[in-house]
Amino acid sequence: MDSLNNAEKLLSLQLNWIAAADNKVAPIFAINAGMLGVIAALLPTANKWEISTAIFTLLSIIPLVGSIISLALATFPRLNGPKGSCVFFSGITTRDEDTYVEEINNISQESLTNDLLKQVYRNAEIANTKYNFIKWSMRQSFVSLPLWLISVWFLYNL
Repeated sequence: MDSLNNAEKLLSLQLNWIAAADNKVAPIFAINAGMLGVIAALLPTANKWEISTAIFTLLSIIPLVGSIISLALATFPRLNGPKGSCVFFSGITTRDEDTYVEEINNISQESLTNDLLKQVYRNAEIANTKYNFIKWSMRQSFVSLPLWLISVWFLYNL
């Protein structure tokens, strides 16, 4: 029984990591959207543009957009799970209801533990992918910040 409980705890930990990654997306997105909004609000008419303003504005927008794209990739659902799983929702729905109930009623502890551990591994892969995209998003946001400050200064002083 210990290995089954351990597998359940490990799966719960992985699901918490995924939830924590998802919770990081909204504040980063809000900051990036706000920064883009400030630039949009300060955009001058076509005849007032200066080359330095255009360069810094473009250089600040590119990483902000890249950061938002990375956030979108972090939140993109990853629905591939262990094939034939009795735990993963997609694997469950490949069977009809009666077949699934019968399989669960007859599953051995070892088979259920192995199924859970495969799910733990898959969720660890998902969490790793999400955190990599969030890390990339944050890097792009940090790169854009000094460029954004300079572009806002130029735009404000046109």
